[in-house]
Amino acid sequence: MICLTYSWMTDALKMLPLSVDERVNLALAALKKIYPKVDIAQHIVGDPVTVSWEDDPNFLGAFKGALPGHYRYNARMYGHFIQEKLPEKHRGIFMAGDGVSWTPAWVEGAVQTALNSVWGIMTHFGGSTPEGNPGPGDMYPLVGPVNLGE
Repeated sequence: MICLTYSWMTDALKMLPLSVDERVNLALAALKKIYPKVDIAQHIVGDPVTVSWEDDPNFLGAFKGALPGHYRYNARMYGHFIQEKLPEKHRGIFMAGDGVSWTPAWVEGAVQTALNSVWGIMTHFGGSTPEGNPGPGDMYPLVGPVNLGE
């Protein structure tokens, strides 16, 4: 999967009326300017999907995860990369991005959740971190969010 663009508010609203194909073509054209020798389009193997928060009936804005009362939801999203207790049919999808982090709308949250997802994917496929160099999932029981219960 590749996230071709990320925008919100004014820039995102400009994209809202465009079709999926138009959005993909705009993103690919921008990438072509950055990587002129790479034909990214030839590697598309499925139907592209685009998501517009502003078009979602439950959209709460860029800082949705930081609203009062959302701690439990944020903890679930952020900790989704640890999947050992999930039913088998719900394993194997890993979320990353500022929207599932403790710092919505900041790149630090996107990077942290990407690292968490890499650990989750590694673990999902039977891998592990080297002894003496634990990953985020190895340390999660010690430094993860406080469990407030349901």
